[in-house]
Amino acid sequence: MEIWTDYRVALQVDGQFGASIPRSVGEIRKMLEHRMPGRKPEGAVPIEELTEQVAAEVGADADDEFTPGWATFKRDEQGLLYEARCVRGHIKDCAQQVGPFFPGVKAFRAKVVNSVYIKPNVFHVMRGGAPILGVHGAEERFIQVMTRQGPRSSIKYVDYVIDPVLEFTLRLRTKGEIEKKHLDAIFEYGGTHGIGAERSQEWGQYSVLSFEPVGEEVVAK
Repeated sequence: MEIWTDYRVALQVDGQFGASIPRSVGEIRKMLEHRMPGRKPEGAVPIEELTEQVAAEVGADADDEFTPGWATFKRDEQGLLYEARCVRGHIKDCAQQVGPFFPGVKAFRAKVVNSVYIKPNVFHVMRGGAPILGVHGAEERFIQVMTRQGPRSSIKYVDYVIDPVLEFTLRLRTKGEIEKKHLDAIFEYGGTHGIGAERSQEWGQYSVLSFEPVGEEVVAK
C-alpha cells in the first residue's frame, strides 16, 4: 500500500530571516514551561534537562540566567539550524488563509495538518550550498509590553541571516483530498506571508526554488 510521496522542497528567502528561540537560560525555561501540558505524561523529561538541552543547542551562556527579549537560532558544529515544527506551523497558518480558495475541500486546514509532515526534525540553514555558520546580525526593536504596573517600554533583539535557503523533505499522504496543487497554493501565499520571526516587518518572504518528488513512494510495512 502506497502511503506517502516525498517531495524535496527548497525555499529561497529574500532578505532577512529571523530567529525565534530565546537566547538565555531563563527565557528558555519560561518558553518550555509555557508549552508544557497541564498534566505531564509518565516518564516525561524534567524541565531542567529540557532547558539544558535547548540552551546547549542555541549556545546560551549558562551564567546568563535571564536576558529578556533576545531570539536566536539553534546550532550545531556545522552551522545554524531550523526546526521542522516551525515549517509545519507555517504551513498550517497558510492553509488557514488558502482554504477558502478550495471550497470543495471541507475542513481544509485540518486535512492539511493530517496529510503533510516535514523531515528531518531539524535541518541546516543554507546559503551558497553550505550551512550558514553564524548569524549575520541582530535587529534591535523598541516594543510596548503590559506588566502588572501597566504598559512599559522595552527592547528586544532578533538574530537574523540574509538570503538563506531552507531545504527539507515534505511528506504528503497519497490517498487523501490534499494534493500537490493545494501545497503549491499554500507556498504561493506563504512566500508573501513570510516564514520565521518579524513577518510584520516583511522578513522571511521567499520564492520556491524547487518542489519535486524524490524517489519512490514509501511503502507501509
